[in-house]
Amino acid sequence: MRIKPTVVLVALVALAVVVAGCSGGDDSGHASSPTTTSAAEQGTKFRLIARDGLGTILARERRARRRADSSTTSSTSTTTTIPPATAPFTVGTLSQTFVDPARAGPARNGAPATSGRTLVTTIYYPTRAAVPDAPPVVGPFPLLVFAHGYAIDAAAYAPLLQDLAAGGYVVAAPDFPGTSTAHPGAAVRSDSLEEPADISFVITSMIGLSGQPGPLAGLVDPNAIGDAGQSDGGVVAAAAAFNTCCIDPRIKASSILTGGAFGFDGQWFPPGTPPVMFVHATADEVNPYGASTSMFAQAQSPKYLFTIDGGSHLEVYVDPPWEDHVAVAMVAFFDLHLKGDPAAADRLAAAGSVPGYHLESG
Repeated sequence: MRIKPTVVLVALVALAVVVAGCSGGDDSGHASSPTTTSAAEQGTKFRLIARDGLGTILARERRARRRADSSTTSSTSTTTTIPPATAPFTVGTLSQTFVDPARAGPARNGAPATSGRTLVTTIYYPTRAAVPDAPPVVGPFPLLVFAHGYAIDAAAYAPLLQDLAAGGYVVAAPDFPGTSTAHPGAAVRSDSLEEPADISFVITSMIGLSGQPGPLAGLVDPNAIGDAGQSDGGVVAAAAAFNTCCIDPRIKASSILTGGAFGFDGQWFPPGTPPVMFVHATADEVNPYGASTSMFAQAQSPKYLFTIDGGSHLEVYVDPPWEDHVAVAMVAFFDLHLKGDPAAADRLAAAGSVPGYHLESG
């Protein structure tokens, strides 16, 4: 189902603290010394995980798997493995456009920078009926904000985001103005530095949208907010939750999919930061598995490392047979730490005991 109203919400709340802290740093994964270099200048030093862009990487991974499948007689089921207990809802989708007037959008494809920062955001939400224009289930539900990777769009992650919403979450997936392929022109590497503040702005905008009349009225629980991201989007989501440059205290849990801890000034994983689950495939050909084991070692408890044996950089998060199982683990993690459901701990442990996956906690 898709509802297509487009609302431009100009928020008057300037996220000055968050924005001011989000400047580039070294690539070591440790805090760097304060500097007066501008964010744009430091952004040229931002080390990307996916330099060639995730669209190119996903196409390559899918070609490799088709070749592998054609050489065997086995077939891969596309049936979801999410049990009914964790997928009680069907999913509705709508698009909203949020505009932050306090920050500029980047120049792309020869077009000049914009005076406001526009975040076209796809919202997935729980419904009961799989029919056009079905209203959302009466909330509130926890909110998850998802950060896409470099040079790809948010729609590429739709299978995962839909499964998260089916588990009882409102999921907001912005197309970042500098790095999404939903916008024309080459992606702008330095604009990644602005994206933790984009996550915070989407949180503010979604809470505001839930508090006013409209299709999402009353749908968001402002006290149960999480974020997630993949690849360079995982770095961004981690900065918004776990780096003193950009921490948004409203984020109460975070899931980082093949991400990293680098590129932002400040301390990573200081005391008091929220629960985290890292997800990584051991055969990731772009970002080594050690990136997540290193973050797991640094992170505060409670923390989890959900490992996919074998697997690639992006395909495991968007294609069967991996995606739906990753969704099961993510729903269980967020149920435990955003919904306070103690039974979710057993579901998370069960997801990590399936052959081909394992779970470490600390």
